[in-house]
Amino acid sequence: MGVGILKKNGKYRFTLQFGMDSDEEVRAGELLERLGNRKSVVIVAALCEYMEAHPEMFAGGNKIKVSVSGIRGDKLEEMIRRIVEERLGAITVSPAMPVVETDTESPEWTDDSEILGMLDDLDLFQAQ
Repeated sequence: MGVGILKKNGKYRFTLQFGMDSDEEVRAGELLERLGNRKSVVIVAALCEYMEAHPEMFAGGNKIKVSVSGIRGDKLEEMIRRIVEERLGAITVSPAMPVVETDTESPEWTDDSEILGMLDDLDLFQAQ
């Protein structure tokens, strides 16, 4: 990611460059491309909204540090699908094994603490 800044004749001029390494970067890049010469209005509005939501950025002259974390919904779904497929792939059924019907509605592999932990983490996304 690179940024060039020039303040001249009462205007700010920036050169902004970032990769296409994540869905967020691609979405942001596509939006900026579509905006053409109207980028500044959207960027100023977005930055003002961000600054209002994060007033700690201006407290005490601290160095500004911005970090983005968390798991996006699509990545979480991909992780869950992979784990479920691994668990289902590990199940082997022998024709000589008798089939036993039970009254439980959930499959046996849901007792796995790893899957239960991931499902508990889904509560984080419901609040959004």
